[in-house]
Amino acid sequence: MTVGQWYNEAYQALRTASVAMGQSRAMAAADINGAVIARSAIYTQLARAAALLVGGRPAAEVPDRARATAILARRGQSLTQLYVGLQAAAVVDRSYPPSPAVVVAGPARSLRRAADAIGVIGDILASHVPPGQTPRTPEGLAIRAGGGVQSGVADIARLTSAAIMIDIALPGWLDQRRGHLTEIYRPAAEAARWTASSRLSAVTRELIALGRGQPQLHGLDIARSPLNPAPAVRTVDDAVAAVSAARTWMWQNAGELTSTHLQLGTQLGLAVHILSSTGYPEMIGGWRQAAIAAADLRATPLVGPARDTAAELTEVLRWLRSLGTSDRGEPADRHIPQIARLNAELPFMAATLHKGLSAALQRRDLFVKDEGVLQRPAGSLVFRATKRWRPAVRGDDVVQDLSRALLQRQDAADDHGKASLSARAFPNPPRARTSKSEPFWFPVEPSSRRDAHRFR
Repeated sequence: MTVGQWYNEAYQALRTASVAMGQSRAMAAADINGAVIARSAIYTQLARAAALLVGGRPAAEVPDRARATAILARRGQSLTQLYVGLQAAAVVDRSYPPSPAVVVAGPARSLRRAADAIGVIGDILASHVPPGQTPRTPEGLAIRAGGGVQSGVADIARLTSAAIMIDIALPGWLDQRRGHLTEIYRPAAEAARWTASSRLSAVTRELIALGRGQPQLHGLDIARSPLNPAPAVRTVDDAVAAVSAARTWMWQNAGELTSTHLQLGTQLGLAVHILSSTGYPEMIGGWRQAAIAAADLRATPLVGPARDTAAELTEVLRWLRSLGTSDRGEPADRHIPQIARLNAELPFMAATLHKGLSAALQRRDLFVKDEGVLQRPAGSLVFRATKRWRPAVRGDDVVQDLSRALLQRQDAADDHGKASLSARAFPNPPRARTSKSEPFWFPVEPSSRRDAHRFR
């Protein structure tokens, strides 16, 4: 499941809990404990997701509610205010024992669902942009360059706004009118009242407004490694997962790419465009040029994860070819909606293959045909031409053709507006930022093509 699917899961769970709190009162202590603990977990997970998006904690320490109130009263620091508000909202001045899942019902169960869903969103982000480390994937580089960050923070703000609605209802839901229970849960009610009456709601509205119309991260999924044996591809979801896993491994291990990966990757791009881009023959021609050039290269045999990666791509190609042959007589655009998500992977695939091509040339692990040599076998009167291979260099025509075609394909999906949600989040391959002192604010998207994001 993608970030967008988990976001919808969390939002619906928060809405369900809010409605349930307005229609009933808390009964069992297990339900109350579960709701209070899940409420704090929601704010904690939202703060974690925000920090992952912007590359670090916008505030150096977790303030108490008094200092958080002062920070929320400032102007022009919306992201810091959101983070501080989330951290302060998570604090309850009393610990409550956890409750088993089989006991918890009603609002508490919905709040647990929301906390788990937001936690998975953070896990997906962490698989691409691990805290304190360089990005692990092309998507991670794009996020660090600003792609999808504003809309991602806006989504966090929307979930925060839904969580504040829980806090508005929570004191009334906790009001047992039973003396000692009211006192036991007073810290939780006070925490909820602080959040509901703070400027956190105003901050969320500002951030939601900033995120409107910005590229989204809803298509982002977990970054997994290639599997052995390669899973069978039966649906477009399987295909996207396999391509993403292969592409991620190739990006992280560019020094291990071989001609097989270049051939499979370019064939994949060609197959996807044949199925989905019948209206743009120049795009098909670009991938065809790359596939023809890659076919003329050779390298050492595949071993280990490199072989697993190739197997994943091979399985996706098998599935794509089955789409093109099993429905003869059907309309040409029948598979366009199904293939659109794979189309979104292609700009990053092209950038990854280009990076691998450069690495393979540097280690002299790609070979091209050399001029043939005539040799006469012993005892024969006939000379035979013998194939000879030599290490490829950047000046070879086939290498230049492949490099040029891959660079052009990086921007093709965006140029024709055929990208899906995940590609629109990263319309152009980005440059990684190098400044260690860069502040944790919204990155400013460049407006000129000269400064547009591009992979190194």
